[in-house]
Amino acid sequence: MLKHLAGSIAILGLSWALASADVQAICASPPTLGGLWRANDGGTYQVRITGTNVFWTGKSADNGRSWTNVFKGTLKGGIITGEWADVGGRNRGSGTLTLRVSGTDFMQRIGATGSGFAGTRWGRGGCNDTQLNPVE
Repeated sequence: MLKHLAGSIAILGLSWALASADVQAICASPPTLGGLWRANDGGTYQVRITGTNVFWTGKSADNGRSWTNVFKGTLKGGIITGEWADVGGRNRGSGTLTLRVSGTDFMQRIGATGSGFAGTRWGRGGCNDTQLNPVE
């Protein structure tokens, strides 16, 4: 009985270690800025990088019924500058954005013109939700 219990504990320990490794692998920073991002405006942003050019399509949480926007900008020295415009939903805003990039998994708005763009922080897939929704 004691031998069986020790074996079960060892298996549970191994399962926990593997589960922890999976979480770390999921939360590893992606190798590039391209891909799916989430922002504190509730939207998802599909980002594409070609050289120093940055493009995205952003959609509200209701699959773009409230708003959909596009962006075209340039990445230089960890700063993205460019123009955005609403192309769908109820909003009809446009303007410029300046974002500071931190690694490949966090962006923060540091400048903007125009009206109607609510996002100020972007992160990847929810690995560190405190970046998008800090306790204040």
